Amino acid sequence: MKKRIITIGILLVAFIIAGVIMFNYDREGIIEEGPYAGYGNIEEANVWLVTDTHYIAPSLTDGGEYFHRMVDNGDGKYMYACEEINDAFVARAINEKPDAIIVSGDLTFNGAYESHVAFAEKLQEIKDAGIQVIAIQGNHDFTEKRAAKFVEDTYELVDSIDATQYLDIYGDFGIDDAIARDETSLSYVAEIKPNLRVLVVDVNTVRGMPGILTSSTLDFAEKQLKKAQDDKAYVIGVTHQNLLEHSELTSYGMMFINNDRLLELYESYNVLLNLSGHMHIQHIKESENGFVEIATGALMTAPNYYGKLTFKKHGLSYEAVPVLDEDSETAKAAHKFLWSNAYRQGSALVEGNIDQDDLATYFADFNTNYIAGRPDLIKWDSDLDAKWEKTNTFVPTYLKVVKDEMDATGGSDFVHYDKTW
Repeated sequence: MKKRIITIGILLVAFIIAGVIMFNYDREGIIEEGPYAGYGNIEEANVWLVTDTHYIAPSLTDGGEYFHRMVDNGDGKYMYACEEINDAFVARAINEKPDAIIVSGDLTFNGAYESHVAFAEKLQEIKDAGIQVIAIQGNHDFTEKRAAKFVEDTYELVDSIDATQYLDIYGDFGIDDAIARDETSLSYVAEIKPNLRVLVVDVNTVRGMPGILTSSTLDFAEKQLKKAQDDKAYVIGVTHQNLLEHSELTSYGMMFINNDRLLELYESYNVLLNLSGHMHIQHIKESENGFVEIATGALMTAPNYYGKLTFKKHGLSYEAVPVLDEDSETAKAAHKFLWSNAYRQGSALVEGNIDQDDLATYFADFNTNYIAGRPDLIKWDSDLDAKWEKTNTFVPTYLKVVKDEMDATGGSDFVHYDKTW
């Protein structure tokens, strides 16, 4: 009997020890304090962000005079290599196999139906490789009077799409598999890992009225953020237009209406960060309360970035990566195209000035580095700064804004970001 009591006692102690071990195991990786108290570690995840792909179906342009004139006088998108650059991204994705790819709007050049169908086929290649695709449309994607086919020295309007057609074409890329959908927009929630969600916020549903976040979609966002908080799930936000004002130079037309109300929600519910595009500048901005938005540069604008987000346990890192080999002919041509575009603009601003070439070259170098998110590579010249200061142009303000920004950020670049919690 005594031996039996001793045996039972030993077993009881063993169970207690096992219970303590199990308790410690269950608590391992659980955050004890801070905004994410009670949350577990995120499973390792690799998520890519690509934006402003501006795809145009080859059938919609013959590369003629009108198309060349439009592209050459545009905003620096290297549309001449549209097929090659988009295919390079698809090939890299299939080769490296991230867990998910977020495509954050301006999927097409001008919203043409044919371009949407052709671009969706490229996304399908990525999905067929076993990669989750999470897509959202942008302000270029639902257009009634801009979707066009370009032939020789003219153009002709073609069909665009609406929200219903968008669902037919892109439903397989996020929204059909969503864990929650907004009934009044194309907003939805996608799950990448059991405790990592993406809140996709659509502000471009109504054709002809892009950039409006409605009260009903705000209500949807708040409901989903509350649910994520209850579920102890981390959230990253995705919009096409910018949530934050990245600078006074890019405020007009870059942010969406009611952005301040969404920002308030994101700060209240401890959203990890917001991802966007739209302004074709690689940039990172922090709100007054410390909330961060990363605007990834346009895929079609040199240096043709996409963003890599890596999640590990209690942290994340971001890096903007060129999709093309920098020594490739296409990468060089895209860079030269952007630089030349800025040179022509700068030259026109100071036409007739004795220092016209020097001023235009300085502006082109400056602008190209800033668009690439590398203000740290700008070679400042106080003499040329002073000469630009004497001109009645926007350039002195541009130079000052970037200098002030560099002072505020310690001269860092905008191609890297790290966050821990």
